[in-house]
Amino acid sequence: MKDKLFRPAIADTDANIADYDTIFVGFPIWWYVAPTIINTFLEAYDFSGKTIVLFATSGGSGMGSSAKELKPSVSDSSVIKDGKRFAASTSVSELKKWVESLGV
Repeated sequence: MKDKLFRPAIADTDANIADYDTIFVGFPIWWYVAPTIINTFLEAYDFSGKTIVLFATSGGSGMGSSAKELKPSVSDSSVIKDGKRFAASTSVSELKKWVESLGV
């Protein structure tokens, strides 16, 4: 998408994020960046003081500049942690190990 200001609509904006300090946001990686619908999601809520942990699925692309590209969609007091890309073959135990390594 050439127009980085384009934001597709999301159907539901009723998630109760206020009760959480850490939010995991997952998406398919598209050419080393998150799809713009993720910007829409981040802009729909107040993530002030929250930690956002990114993760993605892809057959080949890495996380690239996802964290950098998503940071303008949240407040300055939000922390976006560089995420990890997982292949379709990733096991549940690998996912658990990754989450535990984050210390969140």
